Formats: sequence, structure tokens, C-alpha cells
Amino acid sequence: MEIGFLPKVRFSLAAQMFAILEPSEEVAALSPPDQPAADLIVALAGAGQYVDAIRYLAVALPRREAVWWACVVGETMLGDVTTADSPEGAAWKAAEAWVYEPTELRRQATYPVADALKFNTAGAYAALGAFWSGGSLAPPESGQVVPPGDGLTGSAVGASILLSCVPGDARSIGKRHMAALSIGADIANGGSGKRAP
Repeated sequence: MEIGFLPKVRFSLAAQMFAILEPSEEVAALSPPDQPAADLIVALAGAGQYVDAIRYLAVALPRREAVWWACVVGETMLGDVTTADSPEGAAWKAAEAWVYEPTELRRQATYPVADALKFNTAGAYAALGAFWSGGSLAPPESGQVVPPGDGLTGSAVGASILLSCVPGDARSIGKRHMAALSIGADIANGGSGKRAP
């Protein structure tokens, strides 16, 4: 699978991504730590390791683009679920609202909708990706500042995307992973993700 140059990847070396997301033996064998970060993602996709490619691209994208990727994949794979008048639809709407207006107020609004879903759906993880994008993880009333770790948004986005790919025939999940990765590659190349196959 050819996914291109990926100029929006925010790390220069694979080692920087490995510090956030420890590589499996298969990933480590495919890429030395001093390889460019974008080349690792391209190599994973080329080797058919789509799940790992999704996970590393989710960590490598800027946070806003990563959450947008989750939103576009959710819309593509789940359709009306993402806009439904339901707790799941509310999570998707909150994540997308933060992408369009990444304010602290919008970020804070993503946590309750993820919590309502017990943090275990694709929409909940998309919302968590936005919540973990910055600011503090502590409740505002606590007065404490607890910054999120650098890889939290990417980890949540990766989980959201992989969960969005689950519905459907199990035999074709690889094709759904490829489609999700194509959307992410388009975003990493400066596109909207909406025209990717």
C-alpha cells in the first residue's frame, strides 16, 4: 500500500515515536530507531502491518489532525451512528466540535460524553483524544495542573480508529484498516481525509 510523504508527521525519527509507543519485535525489525518517522509508517503500511501503521500514525500526527482522522474514519465506517441523537453520537459531535474550535471549553466538554460511554466505544475514544490534547487532566475545581502525556491523544485516536473498523465482515477487516490508513495518509499530506478511498 502506497501512502506517500506524510509531511504533517510531527516527529523526525522513529526513535521519538518508539519512546511513546514501544515497538513490537516485528516493528523493531522493520525499522531502525534512526529511520525517519514517516518512513516507519510507510514501511509498516507497505509490509501490510496496517494496525501498527494506524497506531504509529495516530501518535505521529498533530493532535488536532489526529482527532479529525478519528472523526472522518468514524463517519466513513459507522455512518449515522456518529450523528445520532444518542450518547455515542454526542461523543462524536463533541470531538468534532473541538476540532473545529479547539478551545479549553470545547476540550473540557469532551470528557463527560466519553465518561457516559464508560470510555469503551469508538466515539468515547475520539472524545478522549480531544480531552487529552492539552490543558490539565485534573478537574478544574481542584486547582491542580496535571498535563497529559505526549502520546495520550494518539493512543486514544488509534483505539477509536481500530474500533470503528470492527463492524462488518471479519474477513474484510484488513480492507477497512487500509481505508482508514488512506484517510490518515491524506490528512498527513495536508488533505481533509474526505476524498481518500
